[in-house]
Amino acid sequence: MGGRFLRTLVFGAVLPATILVLIPALILDATGTEGPGGVLRLGGLVPMMVGIAILAWCFAGFIVEGEGTPAPYDPPHRLVTGRLYGWVRNPMYVAVATILLGEAIFYASAALLAWTVLAWVLLNFFVVWYEEPTLRRRFGPAYEAYLEHVPRWVPSRPRIIAARPPLRLATLVYALRDEQVLLLRRTNDPNRGLWVAPGGKLDHGESPAQCAVREMREETGLAIDHPVLRAVVTESSPRRDYQWLTFIFVAWDFAGTLAPAPGIGEFRWVPIDEVTTLPIPPADAIFFPRLLRDGTTFDLKFEYDADLNLLRWQET
Repeated sequence: MGGRFLRTLVFGAVLPATILVLIPALILDATGTEGPGGVLRLGGLVPMMVGIAILAWCFAGFIVEGEGTPAPYDPPHRLVTGRLYGWVRNPMYVAVATILLGEAIFYASAALLAWTVLAWVLLNFFVVWYEEPTLRRRFGPAYEAYLEHVPRWVPSRPRIIAARPPLRLATLVYALRDEQVLLLRRTNDPNRGLWVAPGGKLDHGESPAQCAVREMREETGLAIDHPVLRAVVTESSPRRDYQWLTFIFVAWDFAGTLAPAPGIGEFRWVPIDEVTTLPIPPADAIFFPRLLRDGTTFDLKFEYDADLNLLRWQET
């Protein structure tokens, strides 16, 4: 978190400081103020203080909830929807405009007021043409639900956002023989180009063990007997298409000749001690060694960002 805090400070010292301090200073240097303003000038302190507080609160949301920074080049790993972001989608930009309005009032400057309006227009273009399309691509359905329930500019009481999408049920089967394990380098998503165990999604009415037997037969031509459940793994992300509950089996007893199904990838018997040297999913690198360590069944939970980078994992 310390690194995110420092990167946020650097961002704040560059872009917001340019908009809120440098440009207004240049405008005032060129135009001056239009009068003392009296009590009205002091009234400009109120929106400035409110805006600064909102900006600081938003920065904290990016660091803590989003696990990133407000900078477009260092974005959050998780969609930020809490705190003020539950009331309005762009409180940080509202804060910027509020501070600029306070500066225009404080200095009684029509030029600063014009800069406030221009900055607001530019921020709106940035949001509509860059930020919202980028967040749609990055966070998918989670962001679409957020768009539906939270307004862009006018704050509104937070409404309930749609529930998380349902988990997809799947199995993986690690077939073992002579200190080797059968792996598949997939040609399709998910995990394209990575080495994984054979497996697939459960059919309606099918038990995990039945799915394991069927998937091995369909993908490898091998008939396994008595697959042993060793792990149950939950994987979640902001993406609707990557929510998995996977039952992981180990099989020592199987018959038949390896006859890979066409078009799914390359199969190979890999020495067990070489598995983690191959390009495998990060979650597999964590749970595979434990599959062979003892005979107990364990549960793990993995959480990813929208680009499927592993954020954290825990045993449940």
